[in-house]
Amino acid sequence: MATGILKYKKVTRINPNDKEAAPMWYAKAVQDRTIDFEALVTHMSEHNSPYSRGVIHGVLTDMLDCVKELLLDGKSVRLGDLGLFSVGIRSKGALTREKWAVASHLKGVTLNVRNTKTWSNSELRKNTVLEELTGYDDGKLSEEENGEEEAA
Repeated sequence: MATGILKYKKVTRINPNDKEAAPMWYAKAVQDRTIDFEALVTHMSEHNSPYSRGVIHGVLTDMLDCVKELLLDGKSVRLGDLGLFSVGIRSKGALTREKWAVASHLKGVTLNVRNTKTWSNSELRKNTVLEELTGYDDGKLSEEENGEEEAA
């Protein structure tokens, strides 16, 4: 398994279940950039691959189309050590089966990714070096970040 440096920052959060409690400090993973599909293709082709950038692009594009199709057909897709992908549903409860309705109780549809045996949380922790990013804020989340964290 590859190793890497996971960057984090320290942030304060209010307990959503006890808004009167004092905020506490937590670590929040920070990604310094997003690698898009094209950059991933280039990255893969530059790793001593016998396949051209075009071949890799085509195979991955077809794979993504197939994964989407299978997920939307109610299948789970295991992508090796990357994870097990499936579609989930977030919904509100109803008092009876008959009263539950998509229009009023469905909150959303989600893409779920679960770890595999060889890429578990404990394996990730063993292969990750943590590095604190300092000096770029006071540790407080912006309203947008705080909303994202509470919604997750």
